[in-house]
Amino acid sequence: MINIDDVAYDDFANCINLWKFETNKDNPNIFLIGRFHGDEPEGEYILEKLIDKLKNNNFDSAYNIYIIPSLNPSGKKLFTRGNANKIDLNRNYPTKNFSPDSVNPHTKNLSAGTPASEKETEAMIAWVEKYNPVRILSIHSDLHLVDYDGPARQLAEQMSLDCGYKLVDNIGYPTNGSFGTWAGIEKQIPVITLETWKAKTKEDFEKIYAETEKAILNFCELA
Repeated sequence: MINIDDVAYDDFANCINLWKFETNKDNPNIFLIGRFHGDEPEGEYILEKLIDKLKNNNFDSAYNIYIIPSLNPSGKKLFTRGNANKIDLNRNYPTKNFSPDSVNPHTKNLSAGTPASEKETEAMIAWVEKYNPVRILSIHSDLHLVDYDGPARQLAEQMSLDCGYKLVDNIGYPTNGSFGTWAGIEKQIPVITLETWKAKTKEDFEKIYAETEKAILNFCELA
């Protein structure tokens, strides 16, 4: 059964949708998240395709599956990495190593804000606390690799094997205040970051989905 929750933001005139594919109330929960960064539409494309599959097929899973196709609606509208407040949402979490200057080294005019200053971050924290996911997949784009945080090495190895993307222990620069640090390292929830390559055409999006589909379905243990 598919149903939907959302969080509305008056100031953004947008909402973040949380799609729920619930198999059994006693099953553990997992999260899949797309478009942390508004200029990375590949994750949203993948997760919308997954939602269509779940709507149109009789899948079963050992998990209840919660899907957030786009966590950054204002950044999506502007097609910017940060949100409308020019905050990098993947550096905005209240971690022990939080730094207002921790942003992508190739990005200008962005800040990490102050810890959990953004409503998108508040919403994500609230959902994690409400549903207590036992594994999380966050989909980004550009780097073309699989990364992980927390007790997720085995999951990351399997995802790398399933999609053919290189597995790395870190992406090569500091990510203070990241969602992976907050959820994976500090809360000890296995967090996988799937970084696709950058799509430029419709065919690119279709190819990215085709090469990641098996990895996504296996992560969800869909059968």
